[in-house]
Amino acid sequence: MSLFGKKSPDKTVLILDIENGSVGSALAKLSPGQAPRLFGESRTQVPVFDTRSALQLARAVEHAASESLLQASETAARLRNHASTAGPVSQVVVFLAAPWGVPNLSVGRPDFSQVLTDVLAPRIAALFGDVPVAQHAHMSAAVHGLRALYPDHPQSLLLSINGEVSELLLLEDDRAVAHTTAPVGLHTVLRTLKSHAGLSEHEARSALKLGSSSEALEAAAAHFAGEFKEAARDILPEQGSPAVFVLAHEPAAEWFARSLAHRSLADLFPQGGIVRTLRGAHAAPYISGASDIHLALNALYASAAHA
Repeated sequence: MSLFGKKSPDKTVLILDIENGSVGSALAKLSPGQAPRLFGESRTQVPVFDTRSALQLARAVEHAASESLLQASETAARLRNHASTAGPVSQVVVFLAAPWGVPNLSVGRPDFSQVLTDVLAPRIAALFGDVPVAQHAHMSAAVHGLRALYPDHPQSLLLSINGEVSELLLLEDDRAVAHTTAPVGLHTVLRTLKSHAGLSEHEARSALKLGSSSEALEAAAAHFAGEFKEAARDILPEQGSPAVFVLAHEPAAEWFARSLAHRSLADLFPQGGIVRTLRGAHAAPYISGASDIHLALNALYASAAHA
């Protein structure tokens, strides 16, 4: 390119998706007027511990984030000289799920815990240089994606299920009006299957994927439904039954959606309702190269911010 040539409007950013059950990463090429394109998707799972420990979880997530950053830097190095795919990383965009990033609807912006991001800052600098780092709440991207994919639901409840903590956010007339968390997630279910049915973690994940009926799965579904009910009853409107959209990693998303039909939730939705899962295929018309729905929604949000 000539010294005085026009600078390309394209931008390559690193998406880092920090949840409480896994950490995902991908390179996203953002081009004005075009759908974002993802490269090198990866996701590092956080171990399923036998007991819940905030300190243990924080350290495990920190380790998973470090692994994801290293994998992303290796992918970026391979693609650095291929402008047709993804150029040099010019920004790192971090998305934080609860408890590290949560919506604060009273002030109109998320609250963040800086402990994790402060630890990761020098690692980002060591791998990617002095690039700007932006941070957003996981639910900000999830809500943005839900509005893009399903614009015809003026009243909806978004349920994002992570490893240890799930988040619920109520939307009315395209506006977020209530948010809360529930101390239950995929790891809770896996622990139930391991302890009640004597399954290994791999077997427990397979049981969820197959969706077969068993006493342990029924117990896990009842426990999840109970925790969901406890959290949802505080934010659901007195009138109407919002459509529920479930955001969770495959293959567990369908199991969680079916669990919302548990008989204990009948009085929570007296008028019945719609339950849908958000999948990578749903985002396909809006983004190229994405299979991980969380990373896809993050890239859509980053692209909107870049536009």
